[in-house]
Amino acid sequence: MMPPLQTLRSLRRPGGGLYWQVDCFGDYRLRDFLAVGARNERELLRFLKRTFLPWVPLPIPRVPDFGCSTFTARTPDGHVLFGRNFDLNQFSPPLSVRTHPEDGYASISTTSLQFLGYSERRLPTSLLRSLPLLAAPYVPVDGVNERGFAVAVLLVPGEKPVHQESGKIPITTTTTVRLLLDRASTVDEALDLLARYDMHHAIGSAFHFHLADASGASAVVEWGSDGAARIIRAATSVPERGRSVRPVADAPDSSGAASFVPQVCTNFRLDARPAEPSSRLGTDRFDRLRDALAPTGGLLSSADAAMDLLAAVAHPRTEWNTGDLTAGTQWSAVFDLTEPSAFLCPNCDWMRKYTIHLL
Repeated sequence: MMPPLQTLRSLRRPGGGLYWQVDCFGDYRLRDFLAVGARNERELLRFLKRTFLPWVPLPIPRVPDFGCSTFTARTPDGHVLFGRNFDLNQFSPPLSVRTHPEDGYASISTTSLQFLGYSERRLPTSLLRSLPLLAAPYVPVDGVNERGFAVAVLLVPGEKPVHQESGKIPITTTTTVRLLLDRASTVDEALDLLARYDMHHAIGSAFHFHLADASGASAVVEWGSDGAARIIRAATSVPERGRSVRPVADAPDSSGAASFVPQVCTNFRLDARPAEPSSRLGTDRFDRLRDALAPTGGLLSSADAAMDLLAAVAHPRTEWNTGDLTAGTQWSAVFDLTEPSAFLCPNCDWMRKYTIHLL
């Protein structure tokens, strides 16, 4: 069976709900993409059509605003967890994507079906309608790879999108997530990779990236008005506006090992927290997550407890207000970085939770 057909035949709809899973077979040509890059969605689409998907209808999606929440935590048995809510102000079911590239790390990532041109009324319910799923490796917004490295991208409203032009190969928001999942095994490796490319934020919005790895290391990468990257390491608190941001080194615990420091991220620049509370920027969600994690040093009893914490800052569909940035939580995911896997709940349906393993 040809790899594209294998990919489409692997499409699953667990429980018959509005959540989908697919396994990607064959070469999705990331090496070729990284040789030329893309500055925007149109350039990415041209690359996909020119290289390995010339016969696939790929619309340029109109992506609405979204707001998200992420955090790192640990369990009593030493597992490092990465929690993530993806909030979007239009309905769009999640798609879990497993990839096993020959020249990179295997990973589980998540994307919104809306990014591939789908809607609540148009879903991949037939072989023909599922063709755009072949482009799914290029539009991830979060995930974990086989080395226990995790990444999520979050919107930063009100900030100027970054378009670096230093002569390096350009990469966009979602292709950055793919690059890091395929090529990075630690936070430091991810930071080194990011420094090799020119960042171009997608859909006319600004973003930052939350990175974490199996060692417990964590960092948020964001960009200032000067277009320069800023790296905020895991810290017990976030500096207020106007105060400098410095990496915080892990302090040794009584056993001599580095202690774990949880890190939280929502939708404001961590080096410039707004002076006034803002639901749109997620200062309320940030404070709830920080206040839950800080007193215990990020200790949670299990992945279920991490999911409960995501539920505490989620926006169920029954509460949606489409005029709000964070209208509804499309999915909640807990990534286990110690034994790489994903624990996912779609659409705040807390009775339906799915575990996805790499193999």
